[in-house]
Parts: sequence; C-alpha cells; structure tokens
Amino acid sequence: MIRAILFDIEGTLTNLDTAKFVQNYLGILAPRFAHLLSPDKFSKQLLKSLETIQKEPKPEQTVIQAFFEDFSKATGQSVQVLKPIFEEFYISDFPALRCLVQANPLWVKVVEFAIQQGFLTAIVSNPLMPLIAIQEEIRWSGLTPEHFKVIATLDNVHFSKPHLGFFQEVAENLGVRPQNCLMITPHINDMVCRELGMKTFLVGSRDTEIQTDYAGQLDDLFQLISQGSL
Repeated sequence: MIRAILFDIEGTLTNLDTAKFVQNYLGILAPRFAHLLSPDKFSKQLLKSLETIQKEPKPEQTVIQAFFEDFSKATGQSVQVLKPIFEEFYISDFPALRCLVQANPLWVKVVEFAIQQGFLTAIVSNPLMPLIAIQEEIRWSGLTPEHFKVIATLDNVHFSKPHLGFFQEVAENLGVRPQNCLMITPHINDMVCRELGMKTFLVGSRDTEIQTDYAGQLDDLFQLISQGSL
C-alpha cells in the first residue's frame, strides 16, 4: 500500500530548459568567486566536483560535505572561504533565475489532492543544491515548502541520484518503507528505485519497453490517486 508520494520538481512541478538554466546559473554564480578563481576554472571545477560526488558517494558525509571537500581540495580554497560566498549567492542572486522556470499549475492541484487523501509527500530532485535553493524552486511551482514532509537537498542526504542509497534515505526520513512509496518522475534513470520495491510513475511516456509500474500524463496520475487503489 502506498503511503508516500515522491515528486521530482523538474519536468513535473516546473518546466525549464536545463542547459539554459545551468548556463545562467553559472553565469551569475562564477563572478562571485572571480577574486579567487577565473569564472571558467570555477565553472568547470564545480561541475566536475558535482559529478564526482554523484559517482563516488561517501556515506559518512552529507552530499554538501563531500562536495566542499572535493571542491576545496581541487581549488586550493578553504571551505571557510567558499561557503559564505555560496550562501550569499543563494540568498541574493538565485531568485533571479525564476524567469527561466515555467510553473505547471495543474501539478499544484495534484500535490494538494494527494495530501488531502492522506499521502505523505516529498521533493526528490537530484540533491545538488542546498535547502534554500530547493525551497525557492518549490515556491516557483506555486507550492510552499510546508507542503512536503521531506525535501531532499545537499544539506540533508548522503547520496545523490541514481544511487539506491538516496531513495532508501528518503523513505527512512519519511518514516515508511520503500515499498510504500510512489516515485513521480519524467526521468528514466529514476526507475532504479524499483530495485528497492518502490512503485514508479513515469511522466509523459507510455513506452512499454521502459520498466515502470505506471506511466502517462497528468490526468492519468490524478485518476490513479483518486481511485484509492494505490
């Protein structure tokens, strides 16, 4: 029986051109570190460090701890110097990226309906940004952070996607077993969570060759939740 519904933000609650978003994200973030690193070097190392922590997780560290350890070592800059600059960026500059994101208002109704039906809800985008940024993205969708019991971020998990440890940790934080979770996502890579017994709903596809429990569009998901048969 499904007790919790897990939502990815991108491609569900919001739409965005990922490549354009990353380009603009780095375009306003990198200059903040120009007195320490050239924007080009900063951007390349940032992406490299994020890739490293996804491929080589350290279970004893949160994702953000693993990131700063790798990034600090590669750039020769201390965490004490780097961290406040990142924090100021997310407070002052990150909200400007709102113009690149399109909300999907009907998804607000799905989340609210799921809550009304008694399901726990969680945000499970790949945790490559801190809580303050993910909370901002949630607001861009027309929802609030309070709609979700768990919001996976750099700060509070020890694995990133598609590591099974990520999905296991989210379930534990929700207080349920993976078998009691339904993952809503447009990303095929997320289907790996089925190995833990999670159910999946692949948004925007009915390709029978993809191993998923459910697939379809927003109306299909709404009907599935309203039937009370999860």
